Amino acid sequence: MKVKKINFIVLLSLSLGIWVSCKSINPIVTSTDPNIIGSWEGCDGRVVTFYTNENGEIEGRYSKLGGLGRYKFTLDEVGFHLSQKSPGTYVGQVKWRNTLGKETWKDETIIVKENVLETSSSDDCSKELTRVEQK
Repeated sequence: MKVKKINFIVLLSLSLGIWVSCKSINPIVTSTDPNIIGSWEGCDGRVVTFYTNENGEIEGRYSKLGGLGRYKFTLDEVGFHLSQKSPGTYVGQVKWRNTLGKETWKDETIIVKENVLETSSSDDCSKELTRVEQK
């Protein structure tokens, strides 16, 4: 009986060790909240943090650049100006830059469904972003 208990404890310990080591650095939050406020990660490691500014407008700033560095984006740069159209739907503009750093603004619609933020006008690594845990 004692050997079975020890084997069970060893197996449980190994399982937990493997599970913990496989967790993402920025774990996805399980949420049904259609609110955009918070941080969202793209496929290249970029992170956009959305917040409400002092004028009540929603802005998105880059808190990690990922692949955006090659387009001369900078940390904490505003890349989105949005307003809420309805729960989970936001409209406004997204900043684009070419490889020389020249910026333009494009119309943008964002839909938030649970842990996923879908954009209409962003590049491939911003078409779908996932909500990340706030620390």
